[in-house]
Amino acid sequence: MWGRVVEIMTAVWLGLSPFIFRTQSDAWVLWVDLLTALTICVLAGCSYWPPTRYAHLLTLLVALGLIVWGRFAELPPPPIHQNHIVVGLFLLMIAVVPNEASSPPRAWREVT
Repeated sequence: MWGRVVEIMTAVWLGLSPFIFRTQSDAWVLWVDLLTALTICVLAGCSYWPPTRYAHLLTLLVALGLIVWGRFAELPPPPIHQNHIVVGLFLLMIAVVPNEASSPPRAWREVT
């Protein structure tokens, strides 16, 4: 489940980024970043519950939205939107990591 922990850490970064890039005066960017970070945390957290173990795959949609918004919100993209692009690309990589990536294969666990 290390992939979900990394997603939560990335969501914390996304929630803090308006303050780091000094754009907290722009309410639109602040609230979108905070709500997106909350969405990522909820999806990663839901992946721990067996009935919703694939919820982290919805993070792919959130990541694509971040990339598109970061690329086309302003031209050329300022640092905050460049951050959205990088965070979106990073989430695309992490969201495809299976929940049990660090566990032995299921067949091996059933034998022992």
